[in-house]
Amino acid sequence: MSELKELEGVEIEDTFAEAFPIKVARVLITAVNEKWALNAAKEATGFGTSVIMCPVEAGIERTASPEETPDGRPGVFVLFCAPSYKTLEEQLLARLGQCVLTAPTAAAFNALSEEESVKTFNTGFKLKFFGDGFEKVGELYGRKVSIIPIMGGEFIVEQNFGAKEGVAGGNFFILAENQASALLAAENAVAEIEKVDGVITPFPGGIVSSGSKPGSLKYKFMHATTNHKFCPTLQRRC
Repeated sequence: MSELKELEGVEIEDTFAEAFPIKVARVLITAVNEKWALNAAKEATGFGTSVIMCPVEAGIERTASPEETPDGRPGVFVLFCAPSYKTLEEQLLARLGQCVLTAPTAAAFNALSEEESVKTFNTGFKLKFFGDGFEKVGELYGRKVSIIPIMGGEFIVEQNFGAKEGVAGGNFFILAENQASALLAAENAVAEIEKVDGVITPFPGGIVSSGSKPGSLKYKFMHATTNHKFCPTLQRRC
């Protein structure tokens, strides 16, 4: 039986909330300023809303002050989440190589401790081969890194990145009188969630306007389809 509660005048039905296991890597991207750290982070986490069709779920966790980063520069923590460690490793290599290495002044560091990590990927070691023999392997900021010469200077990437078990899919439905009030409530919820470390809201603006159900009532080839029960009317688009 679900339980109806009230919080600041809002009724909350404590009932089903989806959740499932996921594999997670946490990366710290730094750059000359916050603007370029965010640019790199946004590129690296693109096309990462749902593993229904995206290769990973990915998003920006929060910004990091220079006091929190190995190189003393502004940074951004990002999370990459995949159903398997194999997929996670592949996506980490592709996204750091194509979206962070290419971003001006950017660098990438592992943001999981050895104690937290269940798996370790040698992503930075593999990326060093882009250096075509001119790369270096060394130690900076107390970390083993690959130093890759690029046209804009050097790309610094930590040799190894950790991964761990995580939880994905946590959600709640907002039932409102109209779309405007529902959207405002969702925006406020996302703003509060963003204050929590270790959490991302990967959908656009952190909000899912097209909740889905497993499978299909009509099409056998579909793995997920619209959750139309929450649509105000089937006579118009929701």
